[in-house]
Amino acid sequence: MKLPSLNAIRAFEAAARLHSFKDAADELRLTPSAVSRHIRSLEQALGMELFERGIRQVTLVPKASHFARRLSTAFRSIEAATEEMGSHGRPVAARRASLSINATFMNLWLADRLPRFRQANPDFELDVSIHDDQNRGGNPSADLRVLFTAETANADTIQLVSLVIFPVCAPALLAGPHAPRTSADLAGLRLLHENTTAWWEEWFELEGLRVDAKSGPIFHDPALAVREAVNGGGVALVDNIMAQDLLASGQLVAPFPERHTIAESYCLQQKPGHRGSAGIRRFREWLLLEIAGHKQAMGLA
Repeated sequence: MKLPSLNAIRAFEAAARLHSFKDAADELRLTPSAVSRHIRSLEQALGMELFERGIRQVTLVPKASHFARRLSTAFRSIEAATEEMGSHGRPVAARRASLSINATFMNLWLADRLPRFRQANPDFELDVSIHDDQNRGGNPSADLRVLFTAETANADTIQLVSLVIFPVCAPALLAGPHAPRTSADLAGLRLLHENTTAWWEEWFELEGLRVDAKSGPIFHDPALAVREAVNGGGVALVDNIMAQDLLASGQLVAPFPERHTIAESYCLQQKPGHRGSAGIRRFREWLLLEIAGHKQAMGLA
């Protein structure tokens, strides 16, 4: 039979891999209606429907699953061959990757480490976009995403680091007359809240203390709460990623050793069904090495 349109095949492969016409459109830089038209033309060429179309998502019909997997394999082979040929020239696309990343992870931890990656990989560039915890999905078409989430059950998602939380403050606060020596002493201090008072409320509950934790300012950017703590404005409740560099530099101190594990962790998600270029693999491997160093520095298993 005559080979169908390559654009139609590409649209189908992306929609099948992402389970969404909209996400496929974002990846291919098309409109959802254009993706739908391409897939409809492919269905007409093959003489069969490829998707069961729902209100919010699309599902492959059983006969189309094997077709989609073979196409994904073929496109990965094309990407690998292009990368190999491009290594002899000056390819642009093969030397870039898009990264959608949690704002706190980026601003308080990764940003100061990226120069090391850049120095080791001068021929590779990252396109970085930021998302917050309320928009944890970020850019669905990004090659890689760093998420703050309690959900890790996904073949394309790996846990980077589990999180523990603990109070921190400026060193000067420990020299004052109201220096906290135990968790109970925090009741009389200015508490700094990240997005909600719930984190501090849960902390005191885990400590077995009945404390009204609703007083104090709420910062809807976690980095601002941490900055207020650095400036001596109170006590912040932070996780290990937020705290590592500020503890190491002496700008913050942990007044006591109590730590509590939370359900959320930082995870790395790769575009579903997409292995990525050699550059993407280098970044992923570099990030995992940096995380290993973080765990060692923070005494985490």
